[in-house]
Amino acid sequence: MKYIHVYALFVMSVFLTSCGQNQTNVPKDNIKTEVKDIGPNLMVRNIKKGKNGTILIAGPNNSSFGDVFRYDGKYFTNLTSKIGSHRFWDVLEDRLGNIWFTSTDSGVYYYNGKSIQHFTTTEGLANNRVMSVYEDKAGIIWFGTGGGISRYDGKSFRNFKNPNPSRVYKEGNWNNDITTIIEDKSGKLWVGTRGDAFVFDGKTFTPLIHKGKTFTNVWSIIEDRKGNIWLGDVTNGLWRYNGSTFTWVSQKGVYAIIEDKKGNIWATGPVNTAHVAVWALSRYDANSLYSNKPTVAEIMLGDAFFGLLEANDGSIWFGSATGVYRYDGKTITDFYNKKGQKKYIIDTKQSVVIWKGSMLLGAWEGSTFLGDGSGTGDVDILKGELVIENRHLEGGAVEVDMNTIEQKFDHPGPHNKLPAFFDVKKFPVSTFTITKVETVNDGKTEGRNGNMTIEGVATIKVTGNLTIEGITKAVTFPATMYFKDGMDGTVVVNGTLIIDRTDWGIDYASEKYFDKSCDGIISDDVKLFMRIVAKK
Repeated sequence: MKYIHVYALFVMSVFLTSCGQNQTNVPKDNIKTEVKDIGPNLMVRNIKKGKNGTILIAGPNNSSFGDVFRYDGKYFTNLTSKIGSHRFWDVLEDRLGNIWFTSTDSGVYYYNGKSIQHFTTTEGLANNRVMSVYEDKAGIIWFGTGGGISRYDGKSFRNFKNPNPSRVYKEGNWNNDITTIIEDKSGKLWVGTRGDAFVFDGKTFTPLIHKGKTFTNVWSIIEDRKGNIWLGDVTNGLWRYNGSTFTWVSQKGVYAIIEDKKGNIWATGPVNTAHVAVWALSRYDANSLYSNKPTVAEIMLGDAFFGLLEANDGSIWFGSATGVYRYDGKTITDFYNKKGQKKYIIDTKQSVVIWKGSMLLGAWEGSTFLGDGSGTGDVDILKGELVIENRHLEGGAVEVDMNTIEQKFDHPGPHNKLPAFFDVKKFPVSTFTITKVETVNDGKTEGRNGNMTIEGVATIKVTGNLTIEGITKAVTFPATMYFKDGMDGTVVVNGTLIIDRTDWGIDYASEKYFDKSCDGIISDDVKLFMRIVAKK
């Protein structure tokens, strides 16, 4: 829930009135949709161009994880899988072909094609929360951090901190919580922050002020081919600056901005800044940009849209809260099928099933408790699969090799042998088939009005048919489920099932059939602890 504060900044601080803009929605039947079930399912914060026409995609997946992917026209490759679990936010491939990965929890990572170097405050970075990376005309790398601007010349860092407090947010470090950086044609830096946007000429921090008010919560700035500066203000809309005058182009909230080859301006952001539950990918027509009523087309509506890029072929790539899309002017391609069921194959080497049984009566020596004779055992999974639909468990099946059971005891002494529990020679395989899954808690953390969902650990209740010793019974048990990495390719399910072994004819030394006061009576309850790791 600690991320809610970030999202709250996207909520309108004051209600705006409509500026009478002419809005034209593209009819749904003019745009085709298609699905390619190959892409990452993560919150796509930033999309950047890589070398040779490749596309780089970065974003956090949940409260702990994130990744950066490269798309080469056919496949998505996870570039950060070997670095570890971090909240990657932005990416840059510099002119020399080196790749920079920024994270909001562990600073910056640099990859030169051979090795990875890690930069944090220890190496001189201003802050380990880094939300933007930019390369200027001289090849200098700039980082927008949670503690100001960091400049890296290839050898060392130099940090710059805005001494001016925010005019809107009186408390906190908002003016040095940097969201975006660009260099204009004159060499000055235009900087967006979670506080007041400003211009930095290397010495002076000049706040951007229009009619006595600063531009707050600016997440995107570009300079168009004519030299105009465009500001994307999530709470106050789209603005243009021609060097002397600010023009309010649209009241729609803006997260990201790009200019395409035809001069059209594209933006992502909430349709209504007073209620940010619905976001849009919008195109502002180049021929009407400088009119009082620019023509804007909403290409797609959804829960949230973020990163933007025009690819070399002219297609528009945009990120959402759960994946990435491409629009070629006619068709929107969703690179992740959120409505189709997908099979995840269980990784038998990473998955574990452990059982635990115990004696009904504990053993005592005077007033000293010697234990309940608990014994545990491992058992190997032969094979299995899970069926996931829209990040929800829908079904699956597991086969367990009963010949692999190994028993361990908590306390020394004589114990019953396993064949008394399971006839592994006659029934070498046990199975479990999922018939129903109920969601107790979907694990989602949301900002206000339901925007910007972050996926966490979901709590579920699983029902299915368990077959042991040739007998099938319905069972239900609680479990948790989460996606392990930033690509929807690895899911982990942890659960605990308690069964009455006599339901499957395992009666040896059962409390149901023998005097409970006798020594050697074994509890009918057996616990099964499961950790299932499955990959798409």
